[in-house]
Amino acid sequence: MARNQLNFVIKEPYGVCGLIVPWNYPLLLLAWKMAPALAAGNTVVAKPSEHTPLSTLRAVRALEVLPEGVVNVVTGYGPEAGLPLVAHREVELVAFTGSQATGRKVAVTCAEQLKKCHLELGGNDPLIVDEGVDLEVAAKGAAWACYLNMGQVCTSAERFYVVGRAFDEFVERFVAFTRTLRIGDPLGPDVDLGPMVSAEQRAKVEKKIADSVSAGARLLVGGRRPDRLPKGFFYEPTALVDVDPSMPLMQEETFGPVAPIVRCRDIDEAIALADRSEYGLGASIYTNDLEHAMKAMEQVHAGTFWINDPLTDNDAGPFGGMRRSGIGRELGSEGIDDFRDSKHVHLDYVISPKPYWYPYRYERPRE
Repeated sequence: MARNQLNFVIKEPYGVCGLIVPWNYPLLLLAWKMAPALAAGNTVVAKPSEHTPLSTLRAVRALEVLPEGVVNVVTGYGPEAGLPLVAHREVELVAFTGSQATGRKVAVTCAEQLKKCHLELGGNDPLIVDEGVDLEVAAKGAAWACYLNMGQVCTSAERFYVVGRAFDEFVERFVAFTRTLRIGDPLGPDVDLGPMVSAEQRAKVEKKIADSVSAGARLLVGGRRPDRLPKGFFYEPTALVDVDPSMPLMQEETFGPVAPIVRCRDIDEAIALADRSEYGLGASIYTNDLEHAMKAMEQVHAGTFWINDPLTDNDAGPFGGMRRSGIGRELGSEGIDDFRDSKHVHLDYVISPKPYWYPYRYERPRE
């Protein structure tokens, strides 16, 4: 850099950001998008899921102290509300959380206008259980990672790989603990699990289980609607073994309370199977071996990797997916940077002619 010159970078807001959030965590995921978008200086238009609009409308009342037009909400179904928001010429950035299929449509629409998009598209997260760990702790932790919110969490553990001698005891403890989980009205006392979100979502889970059993998987627990709860979209937490990696249950996001458990020869096979997915949102391992933990962390493609403590959130760290699980990050410094555009500024304190070799037409200096 020449004398009398200064170069620096400033971060500017994009302008209007469209925020599209799903039904499973309507307020949490809205906050993950809205807070950094506003902090970066943008205005927002939020579009909640058609299943959960009321919580969003109630939450934004707390933001009425902001100037008019800073926070806005549109409600409705995707075709008449979500798509027009994504396609609107004055929306400069779209942040979307939802299915991979819908995320592709969002990405294509944004690409047509060369606008920026963040996509968090779910996963098919693996959880590895190594030999030598406390299997009582691992079984309960794995059940938590699988059945939390009836498995309707983007980072739910959906594939379980158990190494060698740990397999039989882990399965026994996992099934025994699953049988103790209490299903019922989530607002009632002494309830661990509530209903699924819809009849359609429950039917998808039922079909995947039925197809897996037909293909040779063995059902150990659950796999049915509880007789005592005929109303509501209840479904028993389920575990299966003898599952083939090629089954859709192991290849696609299930988003339900289902734990397919696979026996592995050694840690290397468990890591290889865990990484055999087009998704890459999260992954977990229970191990007492630091070398195994580091090898799994390095070789499994996932935006978040949990060691001995699955599904623990940390708002100071970035959240997002690799591979087909998305583009961009939320939370952490990376999250706010994704809502700001970088501008490089070159400043010359002195206005003076450029040297003759500069590629503009300045007069050649005389000798």
